[in-house]
Amino acid sequence: MNRVALGLLLFGLFMLVLAGCPGPQTPTGPVSPPATPETSPSAEGQQLSGEITLWTIWNSEPRRSALEDVVEGFETSNPGIKVKVSNIEPDAYKTKIRVALGSDAPPDIFFVWSGEKMLRNFVRGGNCLDLTRYLDENEGAWRSRIIASSLGPYVYEGKTYGVPYLMQCTFFFYNKDIFAAHELEIPTTWDGLTQVCQKLKDANVTPIALGNLEMWPAHHLPCVLFQRLMGHEAVMAQYDPLGPGEYSDPGWLTGLRMFDEFQKSGFFNPSPNGLSRADARALFFGEKAAMFYTGTWDFAQLTSRGEAPSTFWDKWDFFNFPSVEGGKGEPDGLAGSPDGYVVSSKTSNPAAAVAFLKFLTSTTVANEFVGKCRELVQVNGAVDENNASWYLRKYAETVQAAPVISPWTDTMMEGSVAKELMNGVQAMLAGQSSAAQVLEAVRQRQAQVKKDMQATSAAVASDEQ
Repeated sequence: MNRVALGLLLFGLFMLVLAGCPGPQTPTGPVSPPATPETSPSAEGQQLSGEITLWTIWNSEPRRSALEDVVEGFETSNPGIKVKVSNIEPDAYKTKIRVALGSDAPPDIFFVWSGEKMLRNFVRGGNCLDLTRYLDENEGAWRSRIIASSLGPYVYEGKTYGVPYLMQCTFFFYNKDIFAAHELEIPTTWDGLTQVCQKLKDANVTPIALGNLEMWPAHHLPCVLFQRLMGHEAVMAQYDPLGPGEYSDPGWLTGLRMFDEFQKSGFFNPSPNGLSRADARALFFGEKAAMFYTGTWDFAQLTSRGEAPSTFWDKWDFFNFPSVEGGKGEPDGLAGSPDGYVVSSKTSNPAAAVAFLKFLTSTTVANEFVGKCRELVQVNGAVDENNASWYLRKYAETVQAAPVISPWTDTMMEGSVAKELMNGVQAMLAGQSSAAQVLEAVRQRQAQVKKDMQATSAAVASDEQ
């Protein structure tokens, strides 16, 4: 993590926190076009026209309305362009976008998670437009607006194929009143966390709300255990489908076993595989569970204009995943990744698509998005003293101090390997599989993927000769 780059963005914010600032002001209505030339349609300044399509996972409030305002502002400043938006539920999106990219008419702009499972896979498939020249034109004016450390995950083999927008990380969210009532301290170690959970369970309080109907939420816990046990660089090397990819380090099995022992201790609500993330979130803000391991995307749901009742808005806080005694990894590392947008290599209107992304990542638009959505937008100057909630300020400081931000396992593994892991974690929750069986299935799937990819690469090289 480039703490210097992010530090420049957050220096003023940090000073503000020390001084204590008033609550955020939340603008409403369409985004005002910036008064600077940073969002001009193109380097040549020609008038743009036509329709572009945008696919996004921003399907719930407040993101949905915030994006509508961005589109309205863009169309006002570019009257010849219309933007047709499709807001798709995140889990359904993962399948729909792959189908669309295999067609002759994919969306002009589409959301991606950085990492192997989506961005890199799409780039290798020739689906993403190289944005390097657009970012570098005008002496790198566009590139300089985006936080460099977050732009890095969108670089593949020296070329930049997308722009990050939101930095998302996962934390333990907890109910302050429940912790106080049971005289519990914030755990800083894995053993400390298990002790807290045991005390809550003994008091007939569900320690952690978990909804794993979507399959990926539960795997986030062993994901961080892997990093804590082995370290960021070690796990990243194994995630590469053409890298070592053998998952032979004992830390992989240890992490899965630690998770299995944890869940067998009864620290989650009953039947987590039958509950959705929304169900688990409702258990948490309904004060039926003391903790909820989730991402910063849920900030908006637990504060004003979100799902949680006003009586809960000030009852929660969050803490980082605890360290693991004897682990080789970074004990204060964060689990997370920037997500953002790419332009289709098949777009018939690249100038308009790029113009929209420039508008979206302009300082004025990003600043207003932060105010509406309470999220950490990866644009320099996006967060200031007028738009940052207390939770966002704390999160921003945590990101600034993090020695490393390690991406989630399911975004970094090859897609079918990640699915094998998530299936296995779900099976462990159901009591149908052991940690050793899950890891063996992952290893076998990864070995086959590596073999297939190497064969494909050899065939391509032979054809080129």
